[in-house]
Amino acid sequence: MLGFAHAMVLLAEGEGRRLGCVASRGYAEPCRGVEVRVGEGLVGTVAERRRMLRVAGMEAELRYGRAVRDRVAASSEGPALAPELPLPGLPDAQAWLGLPLMVCDRLIGVLAVESADPLCFDEWDEAFLQVLANQLALGIERLRPTAAPSARALRVTYYPEDDCVFVDDAYLVRNLPGRILWKLLTLHAEEGRTEFSNRELRLDAGLGLPALKDNLESRLILLRRRLEERCPGIRLVPVARGRFALELDGRPELRVAGA
Repeated sequence: MLGFAHAMVLLAEGEGRRLGCVASRGYAEPCRGVEVRVGEGLVGTVAERRRMLRVAGMEAELRYGRAVRDRVAASSEGPALAPELPLPGLPDAQAWLGLPLMVCDRLIGVLAVESADPLCFDEWDEAFLQVLANQLALGIERLRPTAAPSARALRVTYYPEDDCVFVDDAYLVRNLPGRILWKLLTLHAEEGRTEFSNRELRLDAGLGLPALKDNLESRLILLRRRLEERCPGIRLVPVARGRFALELDGRPELRVAGA
């Protein structure tokens, strides 16, 4: 549907030392069960560096590498050669693009797409797949079993004069993102709600969004990243277009300063 005919998802295993393929599409034989060590091959390099990698003209590179290997094998150093690592996926791949699946600074896995067309991928594909990789990483992380939440409740304090929010006496966010977070936490505490929409935030006069160019989406992204960095016990997770969920580790204690 997205125009990538050959793709696979590999997840980090063994304390992050290797990657195992858990899903693939477009191949004559499923790649499920394929394992790659971190640091080895293209997939392993993406996992080790935690950066996107795009390769074109792979056939020429492979021919060159195998020619060098044959020369070494015929020399006195031949017995010391490690066995050639088979590439999982297309045997005639000409273009390859791999992206790390990250949540904060943790490696979840690698998304790899490839094609027999050497000109298949461009900068647009890189940008689009980076967005897709972020969503995949978040979705996979949400499905994984988590440890029981700590019994210690988070103490969230709101300062109305400048819309500052503190968690456990540590500054978190202020201004409009602070008002938004306090509104979500208050609705959760009073009504038990966990899902919200961008539209209802825009219609909430109490938030004081600008009438023109409110940049709500960018403000929500800022708030989400600030929570990931400073307060992982509170999360804003996209669930559909224009909708997101509030996830909490335990029930926070809400307090308005001066009340």
